[in-house]
Amino acid sequence: MSVAPAVNQRENEPHEWGAPLYAVALGIAVCSWALLGIVTRPAGQLAAFWPANALLLGLLVRYPAFATWQGWCAAIPGYLVADLLTGGSFLLTLYLTGANLAGVATGYILFQRVSEQDRRLTRPFSVLYLIVIVVLASAMAGFVGALIDPIVFGRSALGGWAFWFVTEMVNYVAFLPLMLTLPLDFKWNGGGVRKARLRPIFTIQRAARLLPGTAVLLSAIASLLLPGPGSVAFPVPALLWCAVTYGLFANAVLAFLFCAWTLLAISTGYLHVAVDIGSREDLLSLRAGVTLVALAPLVVATVMASRNELVARLQRLATHDYLTGLLNRTGFYTHVQDTLPRLARSKLPVAILMIDIDHFKMINDRHSHAAGDLVLAAVAQAMRSSVRTGDALGRLGGEEFCVFLEDVADGSPEAMAARICDTVSATRVTLPDGTEIATTVSVGVALANEAPTDISGLVAGADIALYRAKDQGRNRYEVLNFN
Repeated sequence: MSVAPAVNQRENEPHEWGAPLYAVALGIAVCSWALLGIVTRPAGQLAAFWPANALLLGLLVRYPAFATWQGWCAAIPGYLVADLLTGGSFLLTLYLTGANLAGVATGYILFQRVSEQDRRLTRPFSVLYLIVIVVLASAMAGFVGALIDPIVFGRSALGGWAFWFVTEMVNYVAFLPLMLTLPLDFKWNGGGVRKARLRPIFTIQRAARLLPGTAVLLSAIASLLLPGPGSVAFPVPALLWCAVTYGLFANAVLAFLFCAWTLLAISTGYLHVAVDIGSREDLLSLRAGVTLVALAPLVVATVMASRNELVARLQRLATHDYLTGLLNRTGFYTHVQDTLPRLARSKLPVAILMIDIDHFKMINDRHSHAAGDLVLAAVAQAMRSSVRTGDALGRLGGEEFCVFLEDVADGSPEAMAARICDTVSATRVTLPDGTEIATTVSVGVALANEAPTDISGLVAGADIALYRAKDQGRNRYEVLNFN
């Protein structure tokens, strides 16, 4: 058996451009998002929404190709250019850039201490790690900001630290989860994007899945129509509904949109919450509240993602064979019985291939059961390479395997049976002591011109054909036709 060599390349790491080009792209991205934040800056205050830091941290953590010294250096002019273009003084811009990079650097160092799963927010405690990192990164930015605040705004260092800390935390909570869960893992096939299977554009199930997102939109409209301090919390039930319905990335997008819309709507006067946005204390409390509201659906979504992963693992354990990775008896029969009614209504031909390893007991007795397990795994791999994508292949127990073909053309089941025999007979299993084991299989094929509603008759027919193959000398196939 040969094993394909592992590809020594980090996942999601771009590899076609050089580091300088990535650095330039990073600098442009930071500058663009910084300009967006500056537009939202109230007079005499920090920006109402500043996603540039979270964007930079997310890119550095999620895509290692950006985390080079060139990338870090490119981020500095990105911040400087954005501030200088909008009339900022050079000295103040340097101070602000230092505070921004202090927070980002702290977050990046801390993210290197957690696992890849926690960076992707796929485990129950991932959001807790995210909160801790965001708090520490925001605190570090606040320390630098505390030095600036008395000079620029004439306020106390402690007040400056608190205001900068909360503002940074809001921006990180709003935008960083979106970057960390961004599903940019493209699959390629022959140099092009893998073709997607065409599916109906509109179904009742798809329409139902739009309801939670629609509820978020309606609650946002309601907050405009019914202004007041409580209007900020109107979207909470809808966001929690989304958390148990959608995936992590969708919830990260919704949390980002909620934070961005709420903060921008308040700063521009579209959303009246009876808060004096000119008051630092009121604005501080408001931004902290928005942060907590955005965190709630992310926590629930993370727990749901972990729960769904656990359920999927349990379902796989219940329906798949631990040794070969194929469907087990329960999984195989469940799949076939779920498929047969559709095929029976269409009166389509089907086939069952029953496969048995020849003289398997002799292998166990002569070489040990551990050697028998190696043979089972090797035969399963050989059969997996011989069947078509979409064919149901299962290990029913012991050395017995089964294949269900639902798209049967003339001669295709016989050709597959012959291919399985040839592939298995060419397979060699090398034991730890150097001994090579060769084995063969016998195959029984049962054909039905029209799919039945129950598989038991086909399985019985394939068993009869299998024993005929064994009686005829093994390492061969026999066919039994129904209908």
